[in-house]
Amino acid sequence: QDVEKMSVQELKAVLQKYKQAQLGDKVVEKHELVQIVSDFCTKSLPDMLADKYDLVANITHASNDSKQGDPLQEGSYKCHVQHRGQWYETQDLHVQETMPQLIGLSESYVLIFERKGAKL
Repeated sequence: QDVEKMSVQELKAVLQKYKQAQLGDKVVEKHELVQIVSDFCTKSLPDMLADKYDLVANITHASNDSKQGDPLQEGSYKCHVQHRGQWYETQDLHVQETMPQLIGLSESYVLIFERKGAKL
């Protein structure tokens, strides 16, 4: 709907729907409110509605340099897992803390993401 054709109540309802009513609280003129709603809809709202994803696990495979056999059967797998804000590297029964900067250094085999909802 064209923002300029909306009534003051409709404009304020748009802001209120997205918990941004404070943006129009001190506005006196309709044209100011139109500008605020227009700016909000084009600049802030798309980011608020977009889903965000956080990396929570990364599985890597390091193959042996031997040319024989299946490379996925040879070599080793490591899994980097984030738990309560800390990253851990696991391989078989060995678990150790690791720095998040090291996660992307190995070639990833599987990446696991957690979807964060929109910021509404």
